[in-house]
Amino acid sequence: MTRVGGHLPDDYGLSLTVIVPTASEANPINTGDTLKFVNTGNYHAGKAAAGDAVQLIAKHPVNDPYTPLGVHAFGFSRVSKVKYSGTAPTIGASVEADGNGGVRVAAAGNGTRVLFVNTSGGFAEIAFP
Repeated sequence: MTRVGGHLPDDYGLSLTVIVPTASEANPINTGDTLKFVNTGNYHAGKAAAGDAVQLIAKHPVNDPYTPLGVHAFGFSRVSKVKYSGTAPTIGASVEADGNGGVRVAAAGNGTRVLFVNTSGGFAEIAFP
């Protein structure tokens, strides 16, 4: 009998490529490790500690801080490039609509997360729930 449910193919859900600055031979990231975003740079992730919400799961192993890591992302449905107004958002900040077709830094967290900022271009890449 065919099993119903289970793991979905890689084509479904949000997948990203991140860097893990703490990855090393002594501290490798293994396939299936639980991760979270960290605010040390664009698209940076780190191992999730006990009690952390799982935001990412590693698709393959890496053992250095320079190799891009493919991950499944949870709690976010899309990453979009959006123009911003006002002060440039920081990595990890939440954003809200600015009323002019872009975004601005939100006063409180709202489930969005800035992953990349290009100050000369006036845009950011944001993970939206």
